[in-house]
Amino acid sequence: MLAVVRKEVLVRYSESISIPFYMVNEEGTLTLANLVNLVQQVSEHQLHGRSSQLDLVARYNIGWVITQSQIEIKRMPQAEEQVTLWTEATAYNRLLCYRDYGVIDADGNDIVTVHSTWVMMDLSTRKIVPVIDAIVEDFGAAKVTRVKRLPRLPKFADPEGERTYWVRYFDIDTNHHVNNVHYFDWMQDAIGYDWMRTHTLTAANIKYEREVEPGTQLQSQYKVVQEDGKLATYHQVRVGETVNATAHLEWQNK
Repeated sequence: MLAVVRKEVLVRYSESISIPFYMVNEEGTLTLANLVNLVQQVSEHQLHGRSSQLDLVARYNIGWVITQSQIEIKRMPQAEEQVTLWTEATAYNRLLCYRDYGVIDADGNDIVTVHSTWVMMDLSTRKIVPVIDAIVEDFGAAKVTRVKRLPRLPKFADPEGERTYWVRYFDIDTNHHVNNVHYFDWMQDAIGYDWMRTHTLTAANIKYEREVEPGTQLQSQYKVVQEDGKLATYHQVRVGETVNATAHLEWQNK
């Protein structure tokens, strides 16, 4: 069981936890997928802390769908480390909602920062719908007219390697599509065990283009590049000729 202490100030919501041992890799470091699981869980708790919010979501039959996530990593938390996870809905416009997350260590250092964009999806039609003011205004997010975009991600036609995966029943979330964290596992796993043991992730930028459905066969492709003296990998998850997600990861040698 996670020991959780909740605290809320204005639009920022935070929880203090100890990193569970079952969320870390062989070196005792929190994995990227579980990092995203933890910070997104905090926003779920913020939502569930307001019964009126749940009523509104149920009334409109909508679900939240993430479209892009930019992650800056100074270091990943370790097993049993005490950290504070926080989230804040920062702004929204007609179609997009902007939400930030972060991880703070016991000394008050910001060790992970996440910027993300979200849309609302009608759960019956599977179509994106305009943002419903009543659902987001309770969090104090400012309504803006301009569209703020996270860094673009290029597609590539010459992958260095790829690996095939099948979407399992256990990969599907309550929105009835692949949970967004599984893309990180597919992308990193395709690079291989030796790479993961000898490199440390310092940043990640992922964009979700199209849903991947249950039972689908997909290809996780990657390409290693050097950019301005930095080591990076480009990734894309494809189903046939369709690109479902793209990502750019930055690394340093261990």
